[in-house]
Amino acid sequence: MEEKKILLKAENIGKEFNRVRVLSDIDFDLRAGEIHALIGENGAGKSTFVKIISGVYQASFGRYFVDGAECCFKSTGESEAAGLYTIHQEINLVPYFNAYQNIFIGSEKKGALGLLDEKAMARRAQEVLAQLNVELDIRRPVKHFNTALQRIIQISAALVYQPKILIFDEPTTALGEEERDKLLEIIRDLRASGVGIIFISHNIEEITAISDRVTVFKDGQKMGTLEGSEIDGRRIVRMMVGEQEYESFSRGSCIDYDCQMLRLDGLCNSKLKNVSMTVHKGEILGVAGVVGAGKSETARAVFGIDGLVSGKVYVGGREYKPKPTTAVKAGLALVPEERRVQGLVGEFTVAENVAMVYQEKFTKGFFLQRKKERAVAEEHIKALTIKTTGPRQIVRFLSGGNQQKVVLSKWLCGDFDVLILDEPTKGIDVMAKRDIYKLISDIAEEGKAVLFFSSYLPELLDFCDRILVMSDGEVIGEFPAGGADAKEVITHAMLGGKSK
Repeated sequence: MEEKKILLKAENIGKEFNRVRVLSDIDFDLRAGEIHALIGENGAGKSTFVKIISGVYQASFGRYFVDGAECCFKSTGESEAAGLYTIHQEINLVPYFNAYQNIFIGSEKKGALGLLDEKAMARRAQEVLAQLNVELDIRRPVKHFNTALQRIIQISAALVYQPKILIFDEPTTALGEEERDKLLEIIRDLRASGVGIIFISHNIEEITAISDRVTVFKDGQKMGTLEGSEIDGRRIVRMMVGEQEYESFSRGSCIDYDCQMLRLDGLCNSKLKNVSMTVHKGEILGVAGVVGAGKSETARAVFGIDGLVSGKVYVGGREYKPKPTTAVKAGLALVPEERRVQGLVGEFTVAENVAMVYQEKFTKGFFLQRKKERAVAEEHIKALTIKTTGPRQIVRFLSGGNQQKVVLSKWLCGDFDVLILDEPTKGIDVMAKRDIYKLISDIAEEGKAVLFFSSYLPELLDFCDRILVMSDGEVIGEFPAGGADAKEVITHAMLGGKSK
């Protein structure tokens, strides 16, 4: 069997920030036509390593080679010129530009007179999309496309340059199962075309399904590389977190069916169609659906962020008129899908974010009690094992899992009856997920109600008491979380509902 060409080789790569070493002695290589996965907990060093080889950071130690030539990229422009492109987790497209304009943004094709060559850009965009076996209207503004198609446009923006190496950073985040499967198929096709792919994900199932090799990082060090038959989910997790065993999270039931904590009755707006559901005291109700099914829209409508045309909301048996200004007083808490944009102020400290919702608890007269603010933040840092330098740390520098714990801490320092969670484990590592699952379970055991929206069905099956399925803005079915064929039945409902 012919040995595949090595496209990227890193030797003893290390990185220090302010004399603190965050990456040590990393050896890594990538072959043409392979998917080499990179996995580790938040803060393991994956992002730092990728930023070094793509020119965002420069290595403090070691060296790396692209196509056999030693490199030290000073910018992403230099790495892209060498054929290395990154598909970032965040989708950064201009919503009012059409598909081909976004694909060529910043490197537009021009004609002889220096004018934009719209036809050439559209033609090349169509060629790339055909390569991916994707059909879409390239002249349509991208704001009208769902997350999966926007991700494909983002990938196309790299493929027009015929890259040798593609780095995918959590590419399936916020995708439903059908969209996730389609994207993984596209990545496999890119591998078959000879592109070398570095695949970063927290999803163990994806890693084991798609990877030719898997390298595990822990605390800034490489723990090892698995290949072929060595790739096993449990083995990967043990390398990530040590020898402690990892099992899917499960919980007991503590539901009081005589006490309705939240009832939605026929909610309608431009995105929702007669949405009704009830959550009881001590219950965790899961709501599943592919991207665009109406999950986030329901959460936003209940909290009053998006208006309703008709329908009623009841909290604790009393009718409540949804408004963000009254939602907290009514006993509602919301952990939104986009925590960095909607749940946190990135430039504020941990303490300032924790105190943000229930500010009356931290004020005396007209003055904010900073000492009390920091003390409460310290309590939550300890209780939730938030990895931070302390309550004064700027929150944008925390990992995704720790940011999510800060969002939850905002609500835990006050009093609420119903916790609404929209994709709460999106983009966070396996151990941070378990911490968050345990916290949510404890909240339900205290007698509060939890409404858990997620496009990732396995966590709902493990964690929830019941599961509703949404599609195209309406509830299309209710299912028990248990049962040997539950996943198959609910997945069929999710996909069948979408295509109806």
